[in-house]
Amino acid sequence: MIIFRPDLGTSFNFLRQPPRNVQCSEWSQAETELRFFNLKVWAIVSLSQAVVWGAVFFIAVRWLAGLAMTGASEGRWARVLKVAVRFLAFTFGLWFFLTPTHSWDLRCFSAHVTAHNSGALGYLAVGAAVLVMWVLENRVAALDAETHLGAVRQYLELRQKLQTLLAMASFVLAFGVIGLITRKAFVELISRQNLYPQSVMLEGFEYTILLGLAYAPVHASFNAAGVRIRNALIPLPVKGDVKGLQEWSRLSNDLSDLLQISLYDWKTFGPGIPILAPFLLGLLSTLFKSG
Repeated sequence: MIIFRPDLGTSFNFLRQPPRNVQCSEWSQAETELRFFNLKVWAIVSLSQAVVWGAVFFIAVRWLAGLAMTGASEGRWARVLKVAVRFLAFTFGLWFFLTPTHSWDLRCFSAHVTAHNSGALGYLAVGAAVLVMWVLENRVAALDAETHLGAVRQYLELRQKLQTLLAMASFVLAFGVIGLITRKAFVELISRQNLYPQSVMLEGFEYTILLGLAYAPVHASFNAAGVRIRNALIPLPVKGDVKGLQEWSRLSNDLSDLLQISLYDWKTFGPGIPILAPFLLGLLSTLFKSG
């Protein structure tokens, strides 16, 4: 509904017609067909994005509602204020760093589609996923490590949701880079005046930076909670007990693996790959185009 005009039915009928039936006095028939092909590719990608964005937003809002209904009432407003302040700060960062939208001249196609604000809902879907991540951060920080196995179960459930949210946010942003590529191919071919102010690679890098900044404090909070649980389950051995220390080290490492308590390095960077996905996709696009 954002990109199609004047309504969905009219735009769909326009996109479904054979390329040879599309007429535009400004271009030759071959040029019109090529531009129409690029339009259809961008429209298909945009419709696919709408499905993904809608699913991510629905899951995030559903989980957010579930967390709000099961959270402790004590200190709730302080937690809400903390998340709200961080959300406003990142909204400002998104507005400041990302490329502003443009009203490109689409010539003959302007009566059927518009590229202005075509990616706005993707930011909404990512924002919802990140918002739930921050709520999970508050929830895991409040876990009582002394409940032992109960705390482990809750921790693992929260960690699974966090990883799912990170993967969904990364997928939305990576898919957004694909949308940028197809939209750029469409609008720049129509007119030389339709230029992007920056490269797709740079915008993908900005996506990666913002997602990394949003995820980093959550990862640190989960690690801290995991350490508390591990220390509560496996107390330190008495001084001078070498065998006890060796057994403690073995059990501690096993439990750390289970709780995924780690700092990213080249051996354990697997969970961090989704954060780099938007930048890597933009980089591949740039290299492919230049090659």
